[in-house]
Amino acid sequence: MTAPRRRSGPDYEDEEEIDHKDEDDDLTLITLTPPEVINSPISRPSSPSYGDEEEEAREEREIEQPSAVPIIYDDDAAIDEPTSSSPLVLISAVGQTHLGQKRRKNEDCYLCMDDYHLFAVADGMGGHKGGDVASRLAVETIQKAFEEANWTEEAPYPDVPRRGSELATAIQRANKTVYDASQVDRSLMGMGTTLISARFSPNKQRLYVGHVGDSRCYRLRDGELRQLTTDHTMGAAGITGPLANHLSRALGVASAVKIDLVIARPRPGDVYLLCSDGLSKMATDDAIQDVLVAQPDPEKAAAALIDRANEGGGRDNITVILVRVSDPKDLAQIVKRAS
Repeated sequence: MTAPRRRSGPDYEDEEEIDHKDEDDDLTLITLTPPEVINSPISRPSSPSYGDEEEEAREEREIEQPSAVPIIYDDDAAIDEPTSSSPLVLISAVGQTHLGQKRRKNEDCYLCMDDYHLFAVADGMGGHKGGDVASRLAVETIQKAFEEANWTEEAPYPDVPRRGSELATAIQRANKTVYDASQVDRSLMGMGTTLISARFSPNKQRLYVGHVGDSRCYRLRDGELRQLTTDHTMGAAGITGPLANHLSRALGVASAVKIDLVIARPRPGDVYLLCSDGLSKMATDDAIQDVLVAQPDPEKAAAALIDRANEGGGRDNITVILVRVSDPKDLAQIVKRAS
């Protein structure tokens, strides 16, 4: 499926960043609870009380007030710095999708909003009716959210940097759109999609990755590939056997969804890969790394990754977006030499 059309847009003002440090890692990961859960008490069936009632009441209050939970703090990304008047990094991206060798239709959809520095891959849930509908609705809703930029009525994550909160809000809107559509049309009941999205802030040198499901974000830095997201599967939760590959979290299967938000600091020379599991299940991390190291041209590298997945069996649709981070000084030198 082709990417939705692109439109130009404003360069948003930046926000204050999270002010936490941990010298042992270079990423910040926050799990965002759905705002409906934050703002509403959780109803439970009545049950008899055993033991200390004061202790039970305190535990229940803790359960009923979930919030955004910081899991890992990034030594680079967590330190606030003033917003630059000009880009600190340059962002360029390409996206490609392929049917694969086994599927009859492509249930993947991707989004490249270059002027917003926003990119996303959605993978409709295989085996469910309307997987292609779910992925398309998800990316179209996110696209519309950023084109309209109407965030004034929603501020569900006040302790999260504004750009990250807006991305999470757009994902929640996408979740609701997919879920509502499945409730209206019974033929679409049970449809869902994964989502991996990345929003760059060149003037702040920040990256926000919003994630639900098992589509992935990788980073190639100094020739080393690292997976930045954790798959939301039963296997990742410790379940073994036939259920291990089943999703534990997906977009559109419930009225609200938990979102993982990764905050990172991109560096010149980094390459970020967003992909559906049609790539990650058909090609090892080492194979992906080899392709990205050997092929610096993003268009050719994306095509080579799809070829590698098809050579590995191509059992699913394959979608990749490659985002390259450059130093603005390098471009200035190229322009100077050309002139």
